[in-house]
Amino acid sequence: MANNRHSELLAVGSDRSPSRAREDYAKAIYQLGGGLPVRAADLARYLNVSRVSVSKAKRLLEADGLIERSVPSEPLRLSRRGEKLAVAMVRRHRLLETFLHRSLHVPLERVHAEAERIEHVISDDVALRIAALLGRPESDPHGHPIPYDEKPRASKPLPTLAGVAPGGKARVISLDDRDDLAVAALAGAGVLPGSLLRVERNDRDRIVVRHGKRVVTLRRSHAEMVRVGT
Repeated sequence: MANNRHSELLAVGSDRSPSRAREDYAKAIYQLGGGLPVRAADLARYLNVSRVSVSKAKRLLEADGLIERSVPSEPLRLSRRGEKLAVAMVRRHRLLETFLHRSLHVPLERVHAEAERIEHVISDDVALRIAALLGRPESDPHGHPIPYDEKPRASKPLPTLAGVAPGGKARVISLDDRDDLAVAALAGAGVLPGSLLRVERNDRDRIVVRHGKRVVTLRRSHAEMVRVGT
């Protein structure tokens, strides 16, 4: 009976084992909220699942002690156990992305999907051995920080490249890694973490940026995936 209930947890990806479903949800809550509680509607959009799926998941995650119990209208907050699991999964994922890209030269647009498959079958010990092999990198190839302790750190989302006015300069901090085609387009344009950009035009559908001597045109939807700092 319990296995049947857990099978309803999540409809993302091909492996629908209960353990993977729990790991996927905990990681998504952590990534979406930056360590803060998240609304069920936002989580459904983030995972591209129905509100019904999130409601079922909420009850099961509460039963497993991964999120704090709350009424349906309240945001989902990871428990201490849930935080520990989420941080471990984020660490595995980002270290795998770094290893695949840096050591195996897997293209940037492919590392997210590859890491999604592998992260559920390695141990924390193997993840830390990968970290040691790589020199304990601070961030993954998309610019996301790699957490080495078990404490989530709340952080406000950085502004996006889409919000930079013409004439403004911005340094790329990170890229949203969940759209492979968009990541490929950004990488092809040289819009990568650490790049210093100057916005030449910012129109309704397109943004023109200068990167050194190179001038490239980006879709606004792609520019919205680029987190920047000054």
